[in-house]
Amino acid sequence: MPNPYGNLAGFSDREEEGWQQRALERVQARQKRSSRSTDRKNGMYLFFDDPYRVLLDEACARRNISLTGYGRRATAAFIAHDLGIPISDVLYHAARVKGYGEGGGGVPERSHDDGSGHGLWIISRLDGE
Repeated sequence: MPNPYGNLAGFSDREEEGWQQRALERVQARQKRSSRSTDRKNGMYLFFDDPYRVLLDEACARRNISLTGYGRRATAAFIAHDLGIPISDVLYHAARVKGYGEGGGGVPERSHDDGSGHGLWIISRLDGE
């Protein structure tokens, strides 16, 4: 029996042949119209104590870079060092960094970090090497 209230994928839709396929097609159609389908989806959450946050905040302020920008740049520097590739090749796959205290809610436009500004991010030597 079809749903008398329209195409809602409600309880009565289960009795109509092919309801699963139609529900899947509706979800896929919504995803195609969504701008979020092109957004970056990978991320990580870091846990640390308050004193670490104070040090991180000061380092960000001195370089005039946002906390997430600092995290991406520092991580990119180590990736480039460890893999022996140019940092620009790593940063291309990261979003453009913002300045310290530069807000910005919502979903940012897709951008690429060109590596400019905010000091040097090249690791030339590590203790213990």
